[in-house]
Amino acid sequence: MRKQSMWVAVAGVLCVGSEGLAAGWNGYASLGAGITLDHLSNFRAKGPALHGYLGVEMPQGLSVGLLAEISETWGQQFPDAMRSGQLERAQLDYRAVGIEARLRFFKDKPITPWVGARLSKSWGSTFTPDDVGTWMRENIDTTSMAFRVGIDGWLSQRWGVSVSTGFQFCDVKLTANTLQQCAKLMQSVIAGPVARF
Repeated sequence: MRKQSMWVAVAGVLCVGSEGLAAGWNGYASLGAGITLDHLSNFRAKGPALHGYLGVEMPQGLSVGLLAEISETWGQQFPDAMRSGQLERAQLDYRAVGIEARLRFFKDKPITPWVGARLSKSWGSTFTPDDVGTWMRENIDTTSMAFRVGIDGWLSQRWGVSVSTGFQFCDVKLTANTLQQCAKLMQSVIAGPVARF
């Protein structure tokens, strides 16, 4: 009888502990739109960006999930060495799919700042001039990293608005045929709805 009571007690503790732990776990999803800005290269490209994130959030505020981001940017115009008097506009585009980790602070507050980092598989496309002014279009398949900072404002227990900014490489490998400017960090500013469930 005592053995049965002990097993019942152990099972009860495990169940209560599991329920308490599960209660702190959430699904976490955000979808945003914004702009990508190329501050540091000579191209000064900018254009629209879309970002989606779906993850699992632990009780401590750490979430890990999948992301997808798309950006198309256009920059300044430069002369084309092959066609006299002709100007072309620089272009830096990318599509990224990968994993992103976020650490959110003050989980129980209506305003929750967070920091994040991601590693993604990226497909980039550039249209830029080389050192002598000849324009080249390159399609690049590479790995990229980004670091992000954001803030979520919760309108209810489940729904809110998220604003974030991120800094990442423009998804182009440094090769002999790639301009140095293309490895400069690009900034994205994204805003949109966020949900936890």
